[in-house]
Amino acid sequence: MRALRRILEEFGTLFLILGFVIAGIFLIILTRILIVYTNLLVTMLGIIAFIGVIGFILWLLDRRSKI
Repeated sequence: MRALRRILEEFGTLFLILGFVIAGIFLIILTRILIVYTNLLVTMLGIIAFIGVIGFILWLLDRRSKI
């Protein structure tokens, strides 16, 4: 009985370590995905803001011209 308990404790420790490794890998992958999509989102917002500013400047120049 003691031998079985010892084997189960060793397997429990092994599974605990394996679980921590899998959770760490999952968190690293999730962080990488969030970083990639956050950079993509920031880039898209920057492009939209840049086009909006250029459009606003062109609209102002068009309003001021008396043609």
